[in-house]
Amino acid sequence: MPQRSKLRVTFFIVTVSVIGVLAVKFFLGVAPHDARSPVEMRAKGNKNAPIHITEFIDLECPACARGAEYLARMMATHPEAIRLDLKYFPLPSHRHGFLAARYTECAARQGKFWTFHDALLERQANWSRLMDATPAFALIAQEVALDAGKLSACLNDKSVDALIQQSHLEGEQRGVKSTPTYYVNGKMVVGMQSLESELERLLSEIKK
Repeated sequence: MPQRSKLRVTFFIVTVSVIGVLAVKFFLGVAPHDARSPVEMRAKGNKNAPIHITEFIDLECPACARGAEYLARMMATHPEAIRLDLKYFPLPSHRHGFLAARYTECAARQGKFWTFHDALLERQANWSRLMDATPAFALIAQEVALDAGKLSACLNDKSVDALIQQSHLEGEQRGVKSTPTYYVNGKMVVGMQSLESELERLLSEIKK
């Protein structure tokens, strides 16, 4: 067989094999590998947006939940103008803050950060009053279809705690003392009311 024909046959076989593997994964419900970096999984919005917000969040913080609702509305209204990325900053005063961050990070590692984040904050008023929030977090994980085996392994993965602690340390080094604290285009903005004022100012400048 001529060399060119051999190459064509080899290419055809490889192509068919790849398609076959993807088809099997599709029918078995196995999601393809998520090539996004961990940072990208905790971010949303236009990467080239003129307004970039970094938020240090405690997932048990009521003001953070209200801030999340506000930002969701603003990003829906101005989808090309705002980019948001989150960093964990669990406060010692909140008994479930660190565990909430741990579950959320494990959801991120299954490509479902925002789905879990949103569900968690929507029910914050309920689980924050519990002595043990683990069953509530586990129920949300089940509802957003996290893989139970992967979740269990992740919750015991020391790298998850290390990442949360590193995020908290970064916040401390940048002067964060409470949540929510935002950095809007590098400028520290503390609290949702201050964020509203800053976003209104920036959005009005963009429209000029």
